[in-house]
Amino acid sequence: MSNSTITLQTIVNFASTHIDLLPLSGVGGYTNEPALSLCNDVLSDLISDPNDWVFNRVEMAPVFTCQNKQDYLFAGATAFSLGSTSQGWAIDLGSNSGITVAAGVVTVKTLEAHRFAVGDVIYLTGVVMTTGTASYYNSVFTDDGSSSSWSGSWTILTVGTKSFTFAATTGQANSDVGGAPGITNFGYATSGTLQEVNNNSSPPNQYPLTMKRELPVVSRVANPDKCAVLADLGTGVLKIRFHMVPGSTVFMANIVYQAKAPLKTALTDTWAPFPDNFATVLRQGLLYRCYRYLNDPKEQTEYQKLQAEIAKVQAADDATQTDVNIQPEEGLMDDSYSGAWGWFVILL
Repeated sequence: MSNSTITLQTIVNFASTHIDLLPLSGVGGYTNEPALSLCNDVLSDLISDPNDWVFNRVEMAPVFTCQNKQDYLFAGATAFSLGSTSQGWAIDLGSNSGITVAAGVVTVKTLEAHRFAVGDVIYLTGVVMTTGTASYYNSVFTDDGSSSSWSGSWTILTVGTKSFTFAATTGQANSDVGGAPGITNFGYATSGTLQEVNNNSSPPNQYPLTMKRELPVVSRVANPDKCAVLADLGTGVLKIRFHMVPGSTVFMANIVYQAKAPLKTALTDTWAPFPDNFATVLRQGLLYRCYRYLNDPKEQTEYQKLQAEIAKVQAADDATQTDVNIQPEEGLMDDSYSGAWGWFVILL
């Protein structure tokens, strides 16, 4: 990152001055150790729940629900339909040739068995191309202030259990290869929203989605209000679960997550994604890890100082964070209770 220029070595040098200049690199003949491992531990400490760093937030490509389906595989791209047959299915990875073009026909592979039928009109989103131009494959969502809509669609010609085809259009050339980009940096989800797919209002109908670490399997069908990323399958594919089971109203889920801590390989690496103005947190984080490494009783004190530094640098975000999924869009009580009695009930 351009706003991260401080190297690991710089913070390691600082920490050494606090531990009587004890060596942190080359101990036991191991290059860069234990300094490099301690720095990676610091990043893991800082990029962990419940920390929600603005600079480390990632907006996941939208996930589309299907009627009566609770669990979904997702790799960053979706094929979906609108109207009475509305549904969405994750597209296979580009590395698995999720989208190919030959003889004027586009073939799309899905991660799971889909429910599309010949004649369905479908849209694509989140597609990346290794050969070809992604803009010729991705549909476009537009909200002009009076209505909202999707444009750029194709009609299904043939279907297989986990594939379908449509006729290539302008810009989609034979030998094009692409698909889903894969999600390889997922750390943990922090927030989400649901948007009704078949509603053309402006703004679109949207609802808060509470993110959880785990959700049970249920059979009740209702509009979801919770979501969990159950597993990172390690191939760029995530397993996602909604609660309750989505019904006939199909939603587009927009999930925000924290990218996982990067693995640093040299002391000359920078502390990215942390920008330079977070150096106080980095210094305190490494001090805590150093004292822990040395089994020094100061460990607990330095840990408390680290938590105080984290709270201080995140204080500017408190106002925006505390409103997420808490403040109702409409009043909690009907207008007929707007008098003193209404206020009395609220205060109780």
